[in-house]
Amino acid sequence: MTTTKKSIQLPVLHRTRRVYDPLRICRKCRNFTILPGDACPDCGKQALVPVMRQASLRAKRKMLNEILFALLLTIIAVVVSKEMTEIIISVITGVVLIVALILVQRRMLSKETLRQLARLFKTEGKTIYEGTVRDQSTAVAVVRSGEDVEGYHMLRQAAVVVHNDRLRLAQLSLLQNFRLRSDMDLDLDSLIVHDFDPLLAEYIGEIAKIKREMVKDRAIRYVIAHEPQILKMENGMNILVSVTSSAVRMKRYVTMYPGFIRRYARFLPKDRFLRLYRMIQNDPAQKDSTMAVDLENIRQELYKGDSDFEPAVPGIGIS
Repeated sequence: MTTTKKSIQLPVLHRTRRVYDPLRICRKCRNFTILPGDACPDCGKQALVPVMRQASLRAKRKMLNEILFALLLTIIAVVVSKEMTEIIISVITGVVLIVALILVQRRMLSKETLRQLARLFKTEGKTIYEGTVRDQSTAVAVVRSGEDVEGYHMLRQAAVVVHNDRLRLAQLSLLQNFRLRSDMDLDLDSLIVHDFDPLLAEYIGEIAKIKREMVKDRAIRYVIAHEPQILKMENGMNILVSVTSSAVRMKRYVTMYPGFIRRYARFLPKDRFLRLYRMIQNDPAQKDSTMAVDLENIRQELYKGDSDFEPAVPGIGIS
């Protein structure tokens, strides 16, 4: 399948410390959104606040109510006091109680905020889900209007909070339309779906060519699990060889997936095969392994007499 790919510049995704940080609530209509912007996508009011801030406001409101309750108890104690001594004792006791309460509240504010956040997620779960679905629909509408880069970025922002294969495949479908470059802010592990899909296989192969350091355990395991289906693809062999080329950059991957590496070792470009060959030759534990035997046979067949394969000192200068 051949498509004309666009040369574009992808916006950089602002990554937050916590998954739920991008989620905001409208203080007017109480709906939720993940998408950026000052105005609520539902009611249009500029009343969006992060859920953590909303939880903090709830915690402070709860603590203020506790202080007001303590103050009320103090006032009641003063009102029912019959003598000046009782009034003084009531006032002093009330002041001490309120000061102690404030000091305790300051120490407990962060924990109470997290408690209010958990309560917010529990009580507003359905509304949050509806908001994320609405955000995804908005992103799809943007894509259909022809703004596929902006739509992809919106889907990517939604995927920070929402994790499902439908959303992952929507992103992969859009990425197929772009000419990817190594300087782009790209994802891989977060786009891996549960079942086989040629869109993901093609994307893994593309990433393996332009940004091989992104091909890690999850991607390698996915390719191995769906190797037969990938081989049936028009570009399947190239994908598998590209992933193997990425895998040989680290000894750990060669050790963990030896069968996969051996199956495609002979198809590696010379520089990648040389790296793998030296890696095994310099490892005493691999001296008599099946991997070592296979690589030596390939060397004899394809690179016999090549001076680059002479014994090298440990430390491979190919990444």
